[in-house]
Amino acid sequence: MSDPLEIKIEGADKIVAGLTKFPDEIQKNFKQAGQEAAEEIYTSKGLASYPAKTAANAPPTPYYIRGTGTQYKSRNAGNSEDYKNQFYAKSVTGGTLIGNRASYAKYLADEKLQARVMDRIGWRKLIEVAKEKLDIITGIFNRWAQHTIDKLGL
Repeated sequence: MSDPLEIKIEGADKIVAGLTKFPDEIQKNFKQAGQEAAEEIYTSKGLASYPAKTAANAPPTPYYIRGTGTQYKSRNAGNSEDYKNQFYAKSVTGGTLIGNRASYAKYLADEKLQARVMDRIGWRKLIEVAKEKLDIITGIFNRWAQHTIDKLGL
């Protein structure tokens, strides 16, 4: 697992001060910020938006049909796990955890376990996309922080 990305949130001191008075509202808003940031990451090309198909996605058999599974001469194995729809964001203490439930996700997007061929054909590492979008993610959290400050009068 890679090191977590750190984001500086403007007004964090006011929010920390308000935690004892408004813990549920603050938690709800930062959960929403984390979800919005996660969607910014996992809807990127090479993650949820698949890279271009390769020879592995076309005849002759066996070949893989995205969203369906491995195609053999007489049948399809139906073994697709629909990678693009398996992303999730989970609120954890101090942040948001982003992942993918597909059994093979680590070979497509993990920082250390991604298969070299997957990188070459356009599958992106989750952490690389997050780092690339750090300014956007920071903006999302700062916008939610300001919203929280304004709404609660902190």
